[in-house]
Amino acid sequence: MNGSMTKINGDSEINSLPAKEEIVDFSGKGLKLDTEADAQPIVNAIQAAKGLTGLILEGNTLGVDAAKAIAKALESKPTFQRALWKDAFTGRLKDEIPKALSFLGGGLILAKANLVELDLSDNALGPVGMEGLVQFLKSPVCYSLKCIRLNNNGLGIYGGRMLAQALNDCLKASKEAGSPLSLKTFIVGRNRLENEGAIALSEFFKAVGTLEEVQMPQNFIRHPGILALASALVYNPGLKILNFNDNTFTWRGSQAVAEALPKWQQLSVINFGDCLIRTKGAEFLAKALSSGHEHLKEVYMDHGEINLSGAKQLANSLKNKKMLTVCDLNGNQFGEEGCQELKDIFSGLDRKVLQSLSDDEGEPSSEEEQSEEEEEEESGDEDEEKTEEKVAEKAVEHVSAYDALHQLNANLAQLSANEDIPSTVEALLAAPTLARFNGLGDQKSSSILQHVDRLIAAKPDTVFDVYAEVIMKVSSIINLRSESPSVESVQQTVDAILKAAFEKANFMDKMPILDNSLLIYMGLLKSEDKQFRPTWPLSGFFLILERIVSLEPKCIPLSTLQSFQTFFSQPHQTFDIYKEETERLKKALNKS
Repeated sequence: MNGSMTKINGDSEINSLPAKEEIVDFSGKGLKLDTEADAQPIVNAIQAAKGLTGLILEGNTLGVDAAKAIAKALESKPTFQRALWKDAFTGRLKDEIPKALSFLGGGLILAKANLVELDLSDNALGPVGMEGLVQFLKSPVCYSLKCIRLNNNGLGIYGGRMLAQALNDCLKASKEAGSPLSLKTFIVGRNRLENEGAIALSEFFKAVGTLEEVQMPQNFIRHPGILALASALVYNPGLKILNFNDNTFTWRGSQAVAEALPKWQQLSVINFGDCLIRTKGAEFLAKALSSGHEHLKEVYMDHGEINLSGAKQLANSLKNKKMLTVCDLNGNQFGEEGCQELKDIFSGLDRKVLQSLSDDEGEPSSEEEQSEEEEEEESGDEDEEKTEEKVAEKAVEHVSAYDALHQLNANLAQLSANEDIPSTVEALLAAPTLARFNGLGDQKSSSILQHVDRLIAAKPDTVFDVYAEVIMKVSSIINLRSESPSVESVQQTVDAILKAAFEKANFMDKMPILDNSLLIYMGLLKSEDKQFRPTWPLSGFFLILERIVSLEPKCIPLSTLQSFQTFFSQPHQTFDIYKEETERLKKALNKS
């Protein structure tokens, strides 16, 4: 325990929480909570805590009915402040998580609680799980939020957009209510947000203005997204911790961050490690850090393909920061003599600041440096600028695109575990779930095909990409654990879409293009669009394809079958992820 904090039903210390907090702690119990009866020990502990301020559910697995029981107990706890629910949905189906979250959030809404901290890290939320959060995040319960942790949730671009929209809505509503949201900590690492998700979130960052800690590592963000984030975060002058580790700056992103750095004079930790800063980017950052920034304690710019000249500029700009304790430049390109030069720069300090350089990659050759510069100039000036324009356009469009989802979130927020989620084709494709699929009624195939026709009419040059994407997304509803009626229903619809796609390709005499699109959207063939990455699970499509090939092989054109046979006969990392499905499909293809 910490201070006079009361800890009920827990064994571990909760040292990071403030004193005088009454926390119910079930962390690490490994409980499988399916029914309301399973949740009774937690319910009892909640009821016994007169001034409950927090609930820790980490290391358990929470089902819908158990969440409903816990939510009911939370309804009478207006003192509740901390929802510490990381790693609490292990093994749950993606349809279960939003309902469970809706119950928990609904309980706090009815309690009229004032939430301070929300931690849902290490839960496989995805865009589907985000739906259980959106209505909650927009509610008065969250006007008081200071800390949001959504690390390693698999949000993707869709989930990132939904999160951004919910936070923007929360900020707007809180201002209208006279108690504006003043979020301080925002952690959303390992979520594959990419440029589009980053740009969507940057709108919120600009509007809120109170952020002190922003951590967004490992999100596949390239320089257009970094530019948007840096431009937005300048409106948060109190920023103290900034972590963009393992994204991709290049010199363009570095320049954008460097231009913003003078606005962040309270910074104590900068983590731009593994961000492909390169020498030119390091020079921009060094110049920006050369004056001010007296609160800096830790700077990480390791593994960034920085050579000695850029590193020396960084070292000289940092060596006189009186509070600096860590400067990590490991894994760059200095060579043995260069490493010694850097050590000499910091040698006059009364403390060890420069970290180990044991992973140094050696001084690059002049040919490598020239190749690097040419690569950035040629690919950057054309491809990356086009990417930036494309992403910016999508960022503007995303608000209206998710209006339908907001209505769905309102339905989800109702405390009824057995209620089906109504759906539209647009909402289904944005976040495919069995509930949404069933919500389309008896005309699933025709409704989806009509939507496909509208998409193609708007962009005729993307006809086969549209078919391929819709096929993959609808197929992703099922997997190896799905029940037979669900598999058959989804397969029937995918059959209809495939048939329409094959007929279109045959009519246009472009069957090879459709074959390529299907392979690209399975991740087996590289796309010409360097930004494209499949974000959907492939288990369902592999299973459906195996059934079609086994039972109705004539439904697939011979050229397509031969194409699939060729690609599935070669090793690929995708096959390692879906081993059972792949083996079944390979056997079917070999027999066809």
